[in-house]
Amino acid sequence: MKIATLGGMNLHRRVAAARVALFALVLTAQSASGQDSARVRVVFLDVGQGDAALVISPEGKTALIDAGPARADVADRLARFGIDTLDLVIASHADADHIGGMGRVLRTFPTRTFLDNGTPHTTTTYLRLMHAVDSLGITYLAPLARTVALGSVSLRVLPPWPAGTSQNDRSVAILLAFGAFRTLLAGDAERDELRYFLTLDIPEVTVLKATHHGARNGVTPGWIARTRPSIVVISLGADDLLGRPDPRALRYYSALGASIYRTDRDGSIVIEGHADGSYDVETQHVRQDSVR
Repeated sequence: MKIATLGGMNLHRRVAAARVALFALVLTAQSASGQDSARVRVVFLDVGQGDAALVISPEGKTALIDAGPARADVADRLARFGIDTLDLVIASHADADHIGGMGRVLRTFPTRTFLDNGTPHTTTTYLRLMHAVDSLGITYLAPLARTVALGSVSLRVLPPWPAGTSQNDRSVAILLAFGAFRTLLAGDAERDELRYFLTLDIPEVTVLKATHHGARNGVTPGWIARTRPSIVVISLGADDLLGRPDPRALRYYSALGASIYRTDRDGSIVIEGHADGSYDVETQHVRQDSVR
């Protein structure tokens, strides 16, 4: 599998695992080469109003978590990163802003395994997606408590809240770990499901994807106190009609000094995590008039 050079980006920060002062630094991003230390790449794609995150392990194994709305054309974006195969595709839940582009992704890239929240939906988008999984012979994984190896990166599956009655509160969460570097993505989980996740031995993390696009109901004091992220990534469109990210949610995320990145302002966000817990953050702006 090829890993494309992420040229033309701005390298903002290289920090140690301990929280230190962050100073903006503009450099040209290095290409993937043997000269770089082993690292996992987590790419939060700017898909407008929706979510999509690409994971590339040091060994070149790949996972896609959500695929944004159909108009974002995530399949085309993956091709720009040199992706030709996906080892795992995960649908955190079945709302269209998370799975709208997933059917085309599966039809474009050979995909080995698919995992979702196990909660059927009635929409045409969902039904077509599941038909693609079945017709393409992709191995289906139920959202049970399990850990999936992606080379030297582990993806721990946090099953949906059993009592959840909405797609949001039936989001499946993924805890990525590469040594001391951890990233937590929990779909659009709202307060009640976040409280449930806190019963599942959640550790402190380096990167936290804000749930529900930075909505107030996507964060609680307990959630922030437990996860204590150094970075919070909010995936949303510039045309969000619900006033997100919510100012109160932003105050929660800022309370512990976390750096906040937003796809509506920063574009796609590339985080390279090292086993010692240090990381690099890069942002990439791509013309996306069709996504806004």
